[in-house]
Amino acid sequence: MKTKFTFLLIGMLLAFQAATAATATFIVTVPNDGGSDNHLQTNRVMIVGNFNGWNAAGAVECTKVDATHYSVTLDEANFVVWENVQITLANIKYKYICGPDWAYVMKDASGGELGDNVYAGTSPQADVVVYWASVWKDVVPVPGTFTIEIYVPKNVTELYCTGNFNDWKTPGYEGKVDSTDTKMNLVAASSDADGNYFSIKVYTKNAYSLAYQFATGKAWMYQQTQGNNSYKDVTQSSILFDAVGDATKNPPVAPEITFKRIYNASLLKTVTLNVTPPANTAQMFIKNEKNGGSGEFVAGVKNGDGTFTFTVADVDIMYYKYYNDQLDANVEYKADNTAVTDNRTADAQLQTTFTDTVLAWVSTGISTLDANKYKVYTSNKSIVVEGVNAKAELFDISGRNIESKIMSGTFRSTALNAGLYIVKIDGQTQKVSVK
Repeated sequence: MKTKFTFLLIGMLLAFQAATAATATFIVTVPNDGGSDNHLQTNRVMIVGNFNGWNAAGAVECTKVDATHYSVTLDEANFVVWENVQITLANIKYKYICGPDWAYVMKDASGGELGDNVYAGTSPQADVVVYWASVWKDVVPVPGTFTIEIYVPKNVTELYCTGNFNDWKTPGYEGKVDSTDTKMNLVAASSDADGNYFSIKVYTKNAYSLAYQFATGKAWMYQQTQGNNSYKDVTQSSILFDAVGDATKNPPVAPEITFKRIYNASLLKTVTLNVTPPANTAQMFIKNEKNGGSGEFVAGVKNGDGTFTFTVADVDIMYYKYYNDQLDANVEYKADNTAVTDNRTADAQLQTTFTDTVLAWVSTGISTLDANKYKVYTSNKSIVVEGVNAKAELFDISGRNIESKIMSGTFRSTALNAGLYIVKIDGQTQKVSVK
């Protein structure tokens, strides 16, 4: 009797586990228009996500339903622990790829990046892919060295090509010619008054799966606007792209290429940053990403009035933050006493002189005005500060300057909405709440 009960209990447990095993089916609609655009064709579909550690090489194959639909069923029992969290259908994130590499990931209709898909909680889940970065061709590999050419506007004076042939090296990477190098050669004989002609030879183990992009500078910020390029006909030893719109070029021109931004060394400018820091700031630095590169700390020059000036040469565009020491931790702080996370931007093609204000440093946070010198209070939705000697400034919690007055005596702000504000009086700051 005991034996029968034991088998019965085990059977019930197994049945319970089977009944509670969580699975979900995903059905994805994919592009397959039969045209010549390789980004709109589909030969296979796989699903990859945090459930398999975002391993594209180990993505789960989907089953073809018809020319524009694929299906796959995922079982939670096979999900991994990712970033110390057990992945389930409740927290799954995923993307579709049409080949065993991230070069074949899903994109938006313009070839731009997409966020992760999430499971809505009801099976089957219906998803849609409208565009692939590249299209996988499941054929016999064709290895070889191929020539990639492009005709670009005259203001493009240097050009780079990078892709899966060199493990997607950052544009500007200098490696082995015909293998990993990204810098393209300017072909003067083929250039003219309307544009410049660039060429590069790349070696690939399989021309059918070759994926690559162009960039006008040594950083991804200068990459082309579209998704990945690929060879449409591997019987061609070369292929030409056109960024100007001249259809007379030979060999036949591929679809037109545009760029997010064009780098031109002749147009670089000197940028001046004028910044007002918290009172008693002894030194200031910026750490900038100039023209897409990673920069070192640069010291500012302290002026007689306590402000600082930075001068940076050869700038196209620069992203930066302020620091009061040559340590990443000593970054500028916002009015709500949290570190500034977003970089400031200095676009030298729009302007060359910038005026900034740093409200606080990590070491001090938002201070309190000297009670022996100043009296701070609110009255009728206004902030009042008595005892001002030279200058009164008012900022909202995001750091936007609302009012600024050169004065002495009593400062009274305009009527304000309820919320937190920062007053900066004679170089000292204090947080004030308006109710």
